[in-house]
Amino acid sequence: MPRKNLDISLIEDDKSDLTFFNIDEEDGDETLKALKQSYVTTNYKEETILNLQNSLSSKPDETSKELKLESYKRYNNALDLAYKNYITSAINMVEKALEINPKDIDILNLKGLLKLLKCDFSKAFESFYTGLCYGNNEMSRIYVDRLSSEEFKTFLARYNHSIRFINEELNQESIHILDNIIEEDPDLIEPYVILSLLYDKLGNMKKKQVYLDRLREVDRDNELFENNIKSEDSKEEDTKEKKASTKPNKKNIIPYIAILVLLLGTGGYFIHSKNKIDKLNSQLSSKEETLNKTDKELGQANQKLNETSTELNNIKKEDEKSEVVVADEETLYNEAIKLKKAGQPEKAMENFKKIVDSGKTMKYISESIYQLAIINESLESNEEAIKYYKKYINTYTAKNQYYDDAFYQLGMLYYKMGDLENAKSTFYGLRSEDPDSMYNNSKVKEILKEK
Repeated sequence: MPRKNLDISLIEDDKSDLTFFNIDEEDGDETLKALKQSYVTTNYKEETILNLQNSLSSKPDETSKELKLESYKRYNNALDLAYKNYITSAINMVEKALEINPKDIDILNLKGLLKLLKCDFSKAFESFYTGLCYGNNEMSRIYVDRLSSEEFKTFLARYNHSIRFINEELNQESIHILDNIIEEDPDLIEPYVILSLLYDKLGNMKKKQVYLDRLREVDRDNELFENNIKSEDSKEEDTKEKKASTKPNKKNIIPYIAILVLLLGTGGYFIHSKNKIDKLNSQLSSKEETLNKTDKELGQANQKLNETSTELNNIKKEDEKSEVVVADEETLYNEAIKLKKAGQPEKAMENFKKIVDSGKTMKYISESIYQLAIINESLESNEEAIKYYKKYINTYTAKNQYYDDAFYQLGMLYYKMGDLENAKSTFYGLRSEDPDSMYNNSKVKEILKEK
């Protein structure tokens, strides 16, 4: 996100009525048109009230430029807080900036990004969409498209499943989904909050602390930390009441902590700047040494060119022998299936591996991965089979043909190997990722009950 220039002379005094959005009349989606019109009404009303309030509360010499400048300062402060992973405070700051300047696209986009990190998806979409309506800018458009995509709908369905499972006391299924979401996008904040609370409920304090520590990395001032502090303070107060009353009352140290944080933040800024300058000086001083090395390397490069030319010729000859032509993927796949049926699994695997390594069509790549898992399992190459089952599961979704098959086969393979823990974890994953699968059968339920 770009920072705002705080030179008041460069700020335009906007006196025109820009309350109404730019609505594309050629937009064929009536639902989107209606949504835009609803935003028009809401924002027109809110901005009118806001302008009246500003008129009453502003000093005689306070101009719209000064109000914009103040909003820019708050926006820049929000950016600084976000870069330092104080996301909760950054959201509060950007909200204050929007109160003053609700039509600024940069401020709207920053709010959208922060709300997205917080997993407040509706507010994120609203902010990006409002920014897009005010001005057809690239960032708003990108995120509106992403939040409207089929991929995001799939993600949202999984996320909603994780919440529903908690309410239905299916805690392991919820944990499996949330862990996968964290692995895919570790910057999202809410999964850490949910998992720390869930493990607290389950009495697993070690796991709770793990997720609290990870939460602190992405949102240092999350509300959960404040709640924990209040809870701990309450326990301490109860303990103190039982102790001798002769002890002096402990002073409130929160103001001192706030001052210390501000001092550390300011000091950190100057230290960071000094480190940058020192690094730059170091880089400049090494330029001359680098140039001298370059002369020597250029001489060596000429010698290597001849060697490389020979190697390239050899590689080209090898590639001509092993190249997989995309147009022949179907033929290669069908040949592999025939070889498998003819009792030649090793040769079949060679074809499947070529498709996985060099193919371009998802249908043949995904089915080849699954076939490699099946064949390796039949040859009792269990580790290889596990690798390909996991590759299929981690690459594709429940919409793909063999998704629940891969889950089930992997779980049963673990079970046959005597690895009950991984078998149960896999079946919990199956129930969470594809709850309507026919493989969520009585056999799976029996295994999940085993101890």
